[in-house]
Amino acid sequence: MFFINLFSKLPFFVLYGISNFAYFIIYRVVGYRKKVVFENLRNSFPDKSESEIKQIAKDFYQHIADLFIEFIKGYSISKEEIEKRVKIVNIEAIKQYTDQNQSVIIVTGHISNWEWLLHPLNLTEIPMDIVYQKLSSPFFNELTLFIRSRFAITPLIEKDDTLRRTVERKDITRALVMGSDQSPQNWKAAYWTNFLNQDSAFFTGTERIARKFDYPVIFSEMRRIKRGYYEIEFTEIANPREFKELPMGEITERFIQILDKSIHKYPADYLWSHRRWKHKRTEEDTVKTNFRELRS
Repeated sequence: MFFINLFSKLPFFVLYGISNFAYFIIYRVVGYRKKVVFENLRNSFPDKSESEIKQIAKDFYQHIADLFIEFIKGYSISKEEIEKRVKIVNIEAIKQYTDQNQSVIIVTGHISNWEWLLHPLNLTEIPMDIVYQKLSSPFFNELTLFIRSRFAITPLIEKDDTLRRTVERKDITRALVMGSDQSPQNWKAAYWTNFLNQDSAFFTGTERIARKFDYPVIFSEMRRIKRGYYEIEFTEIANPREFKELPMGEITERFIQILDKSIHKYPADYLWSHRRWKHKRTEEDTVKTNFRELRS
C-alpha cells in the first residue's frame, strides 16, 4: 500500500488534474462500459434528447474519475479535511432517536460520493455499523476496508453477516448503514417495482431488519455542492409507530421513490456503469412483488 499512501497525499489540485486526464482516457479513449451507460440513461430518461443524454454521460464519466481520486484520497485524508469538505445538514434527524436509546437504519444508494458519506458519519458520536459487500479482488477488498474504516469505531459488517451481527449488537444504540439500490443476490426474495422508468428488482434486507428490530429507516441524500465538497441530508422514510399499518413492501417502496427523485435531481452522479437491469422479471418473480415471503 506504499504507493497508494504516497498518491493519496498529493494535493487536491494535482489529483483533480489527474482526474481530468483519467476522464479523457475512460470516456474518449477506452469508452469504459459506454454501451451500458448510454443504454441505462436512455431507458431511465426517455424524455431527454440524445444531446442531453450525451451531456449526462460525459458528466458521469468525470464524476467517476473524481470519485476514484477522492476514494484514494480517503487513504490519508485528515479528520479536519473531511469535516471541511462534507457537511451533515441535519444530524438531529438521527440523534432524535439515538439520544433516546433507539437504534436506526440509515439507507442510501450509489449516488454522489458514497465513499465519503461514511467518513463524516463515523466522525459523529453515534456508533455506526456499516454494511459492505465483499469485493472479489483481495487487494481492492483490503484497500476498501481500510479506507472505509479510517474513522470507524467498530469493524465493518460483511453483507452476509448483517442479520447475525444485528442480533449480537441489538442492545447497543447505533446506526446501521446500508446501501440498498443494487441488484439483489436472492431473486426469489426480491421486491419488484418501477425505478427510473424500468421494472427493477430490489434487495429487501433493509425492510426485513427494520421490522424485525423496530428500527426507524432514514434516507441519506448526499449532494455535490462543488468539486470535492458535499452535503448530507437525512429524510425519514418510516418509523416503528407506523409499521403495523404499513403493508409489506411499503418501506422498500418509499426508499425507491425517494432515491428515484434524488437521481432525477442529480442525474450525472448515479452509478450508471452498473448492469443494474440485466435480470428481467419472470412470472414467478411477479408473485414475489407483494412480499409474501417477507412474512416468514
